[in-house]
This record gives sequence, C-alpha cells and structure tokens, in this order.
Amino acid sequence: MLYSEKIKEAPTLAEYFKTVREEGFEKGIEKGLEMGIEKGIEKGIEKGIEKGKMEEKRNLAAELLREGFSVEKVAKMVKLSLDEVKEIEKICE
Repeated sequence: MLYSEKIKEAPTLAEYFKTVREEGFEKGIEKGLEMGIEKGIEKGIEKGIEKGKMEEKRNLAAELLREGFSVEKVAKMVKLSLDEVKEIEKICE
C-alpha cells in the first residue's frame, strides 16, 4: 500500500479525539461502576454488622427480662431505649 493511500485511510484528528474521548468515557463508566459496587458491598457489610449487634442486644435484653431484671435496669445495661425493652418484654410474656 502506498503512503498516500495510508494517509487517506487514516482518521482525521477530530475523529481520533472523538474515539479517544469515547474510550475514556467508557473506561470512566466502568471504573465508576466498579467503585459503586465496591462501596455498596462495604455499606451492606456495615449494615449487616449493625443489624447483628442490635439483634444480640435484643436477645440479651430478653434473657435479662426472663431472669427477672426490671425494664429500666435492662435498658440501662443493654443500652436500648425503654420503649424497645418494653416491646421485647411483651414478646417474652
């Protein structure tokens, strides 16, 4: 192929920049999705841990109530609100 034929097939500078920009956008979107998924997983793990901690507090509160501790004492010991402990008390009855 002659050099003059290669030049005719070569993209213009504008076409080249357009292609580079589009590839950059695609890579940026991919990276953004990866980061979003990673952040979502982290938040999900954090929520799961918090949910587990609350469940453990509620189980401990229920056990203390069954052992005869007062609602006020359980709320203070387990660091739950009085209303939460009262709800647990209803379930334990």
